Amino acid sequence: MPREERRLVILGATGSIGTQTLDVIGRLNREGHPFSVVGLSAGKNVSLLAKQIERFNPRIVCIGDEEGAEQLRTSFPNLDVLVGEEGLENLAMLAEVDLVVNALVGSIGLPPTLAALSLGRTVALANKESLVIGGELVNALLQSNGGTLLPIDSEHNALFQCLRGGKLSEVKRVLITASGGPFLHTPLAKLPRVRPEEALSHPNWAMGSRITIDSATMVNKGFEIIEAHYLFSLPYERIEAIIHPESMIHSLVEYQDGSILAELAASDMRIPIQYVLTYPQRIETGLPRLDLSAVATMRFEPLDPDRYPAFGTVLAAAREGGTALAAINAADEILVKRFLAGEIPFTGIASGLREVLVRWRPVEAQREAGEVTLRSLLAVDSWARAEAADLPF
Repeated sequence: MPREERRLVILGATGSIGTQTLDVIGRLNREGHPFSVVGLSAGKNVSLLAKQIERFNPRIVCIGDEEGAEQLRTSFPNLDVLVGEEGLENLAMLAEVDLVVNALVGSIGLPPTLAALSLGRTVALANKESLVIGGELVNALLQSNGGTLLPIDSEHNALFQCLRGGKLSEVKRVLITASGGPFLHTPLAKLPRVRPEEALSHPNWAMGSRITIDSATMVNKGFEIIEAHYLFSLPYERIEAIIHPESMIHSLVEYQDGSILAELAASDMRIPIQYVLTYPQRIETGLPRLDLSAVATMRFEPLDPDRYPAFGTVLAAAREGGTALAAINAADEILVKRFLAGEIPFTGIASGLREVLVRWRPVEAQREAGEVTLRSLLAVDSWARAEAADLPF
């Protein structure tokens, strides 16, 4: 029996997750599992978006600025072209869409997630910031409007699969694995002098520049613990990170009886992407498989707080609550850019995050009491960006 066509939009189509999602969709369509790409968005990469338009024929797209929009309108006169952040929210709320894939990077991804969930949509989420910054807002909408979140990130996708093996009340703890990044064994004294190209050389995954640097500092692992907290309604004390250099096990769930369920797969993001796109079905991927006979060893070791001080700062912000994580996320985005531009040392990312958190406390104390809102989160986001941009090193 033919599978019913699924209609979707992809926010961040020209990025790493977006391009891999389209690769998966193209293959699934060829194999008789139909997907219709209704809308696509990109920031500035007009040329790649144009190629995607030619291949997938969306009826509507969004681009970051008017200059790019004019280029697209000239090349595709029958295409509906939206612009900027408002355009992203409009894409997320298209009436005919079954699934919104949010592959945006940064806090810009939060409003479209909230917009889609306000209508009870299903969101395939690869935008960490939607939960890191706005987890409380996201969960409130899930409870009130009945939408669904499906995690794309390999670690949370793995937890999502492993948690199907028992009741949430039976879970003792979950373990999120981390490769340790490119500096797992680099002497600590050398870390201030590492170059951007070294930090961008991830040992196992091919990812965008910010997430790759966040993997080197372990900021991403702190963010992933926060995501797991909101995704699976688990207290922070039952979520742990563990170093697993081979990245073959993506996450583990330990149940009360001592059983541990683990998800293993080749290090290819198209595997969790396809699982989300076809959920709850499992379909042949055509991708390389993990060859267990070739696995010489799998190592595990605790995360060293002296090597990864930024990890501790992220979790400290999580314990603070309020708008602290909006400040940390925004500061990290700016500090990573400054490191990649050669303005600050690698260790400046961690020290900068710590300083922004210190400065945030009196700012938060002056904020009017009340619930965290999208407006307050975005205001702190702007404040933290300015602070991080001006930090001296």
